[in-house]
Amino acid sequence: MNSSRNILSIISRFYFSIIFIILMSCNDNNSNKEFYESGNLKTKYYLKHNDTVKIEHFYDEDGSKILKEVEGFKSFDSIKYFYQNGNTFKKGVVTKKGLKKGNWFRYTKEGLLSDIREYFIINDESIINRKFYFTKEGDTAWYASKFNRYDQKEFSNDTLKLASRNSNMTIFKFQSKDTITLNEPFAAYVIHNSPLLRNYNSETMVLMAKEDFNFNEDFSNEREVKLDTFVNVNHDKTNKPIFENKGFELNYVVVFGRWFSTPGEKIIRGYTREYFEREPTENDDNVRGEYKVYFEKRIYVKDTLE
Repeated sequence: MNSSRNILSIISRFYFSIIFIILMSCNDNNSNKEFYESGNLKTKYYLKHNDTVKIEHFYDEDGSKILKEVEGFKSFDSIKYFYQNGNTFKKGVVTKKGLKKGNWFRYTKEGLLSDIREYFIINDESIINRKFYFTKEGDTAWYASKFNRYDQKEFSNDTLKLASRNSNMTIFKFQSKDTITLNEPFAAYVIHNSPLLRNYNSETMVLMAKEDFNFNEDFSNEREVKLDTFVNVNHDKTNKPIFENKGFELNYVVVFGRWFSTPGEKIIRGYTREYFEREPTENDDNVRGEYKVYFEKRIYVKDTLE
């Protein structure tokens, strides 16, 4: 009897081992690989999260270090690039069309945050909407410096031109909570800390789509949308006293907002417009110009009876 039990125990352990090997083999088969001509590993990818997320790794020619990681979701890809020492160089999101979207973060070889570039998709084209530089100490900087260069051959061309000395530090301050009621207004203001057209005595305004006729996600219907216009506080007598005598350039500060007529999720889209119009001079025949910075804000409006 005992010998029979021993035999059954051996058989059970044998079958368990076979099943374990098969499962491990199946998992290995799900990890698809590509190789360089040298035979070194070039690319490897596998599925996770119930086969809904695809992870793909790209290796250097030695096949030993990961240069790039792509985490593929249903509607976008999250991408990371790496230095040879394994630290992250940059990371961000691209659409399935390969267009950069949202904030992309870049780091130094030592792992310190160097700059953030905010991308908007406008008329099916990815543009840098705003960019922010940082110092070694982690403070924001007005322009790029040697700290914001990237010390690796294949990344060196990714440095923004230092000659521009301008970070487009347009700051949006959304004072409203993410959830408000119908008897509360959405309120915000924008400050152009580094206006590009300052030399032409420019000024700014905010143009925001009306509640019942919003911009498309890529602003492709810009010519059709009805807009609410908000002038800078130099012309806005109600809000001017708030910013006077506080070091602000009043031509580059705009207060904007609205009351909502219906409850529900609201996507507030619009842009700031820095512009100038003038008579030509002997040395400069530019008579007008503009620069736009786009914004999007999601809030939820509750009914006052909820």
